[in-house]
Amino acid sequence: MRVKWAMLVALVCVALAVAVTACAAAQERPTERVSPAPQVNSNAVVWRTPEPPASPQAGDVWVNPRDGMELVYVAAGEFTLGSSDAEIDAWLRQHPGDDRSWFEDEQPQCRVNLPAYWIGRTEVTNAQHLRFVQATGQRAPQHWASGRPPAGLENFPVVLVNWESARAYCAWAGGRLPTELEWEKAARSADGRIFPWGNEWDRSRCRNFQGITGRSYASFRDGLSALEVWVRSHDPVREGPVAVGSNPSGGSVYGCQDMAGNVWEWCEDWHDEEAYRRYARGDLTPPASGSLKVLRGGSWSSDNPTFFRCANRDLNYPVSRYDFLGFRCVRLP
Repeated sequence: MRVKWAMLVALVCVALAVAVTACAAAQERPTERVSPAPQVNSNAVVWRTPEPPASPQAGDVWVNPRDGMELVYVAAGEFTLGSSDAEIDAWLRQHPGDDRSWFEDEQPQCRVNLPAYWIGRTEVTNAQHLRFVQATGQRAPQHWASGRPPAGLENFPVVLVNWESARAYCAWAGGRLPTELEWEKAARSADGRIFPWGNEWDRSRCRNFQGITGRSYASFRDGLSALEVWVRSHDPVREGPVAVGSNPSGGSVYGCQDMAGNVWEWCEDWHDEEAYRRYARGDLTPPASGSLKVLRGGSWSSDNPTFFRCANRDLNYPVSRYDFLGFRCVRLP
């Protein structure tokens, strides 16, 4: 009997050893590299596993098998949230047409420590949203004929979706909308840069109205803004945004694309002008209620550089559906 028990124990030990070896092998870093390589980690890799890997590095990409979305890993740590008086003063000297009141809800500037998370490398596309519609029976965006996205726009960001629809998509994909703190860290990184690509405005690095038309949004003709005039003779859904990732030089340190321009992006949070005062005291609890949701990133319909800054906060009613408004998702490790 002793021999049999000894043999059984030995077999169990062997099985455990095989299991441990298999788990270790499953977490070996893949050979496929992220392209273009993110600044935070030039050796970042692409994981094509059923679930996010256990030990990723900053800038790694995990491909969500449910919708095909590439999510970028943002490691735990501190970053600079908001804008300081000195930064606002410097901005207003360069942009005297801007109003100081626009920056009040970005203060006080503070350092914030966030846990790790995965965030969409790009905005959710029409093709990805189609998977969601077909899987759940949710209502398709109003401009989709016969419940399908317009031909040729499959890789464009999905638009004309309200906050609830965006939130439902993220839940179906296994995640949620980003908090504005998560969004800002992924856009500006730990060094507190003004734009995802650096500290100097460069219109060529993002999709914006003046880049599309050569005209300022605020230029008027017959009482109409340049945007209103342009929309009357163009298809804003087809000619406004571009395919996600079309401006790779505008990517963030982590490799996130289109965090400036293309479409505004829904965040999870209610907008609260006092939120940053709580965050500065170390209380990162998001606002529990409100009437308006936070938007981030600027869009093709924007032309003022201030709207494309990583720290800029905008807002809209959660029921709103616009051709310049989309979203990306977050997933926790």
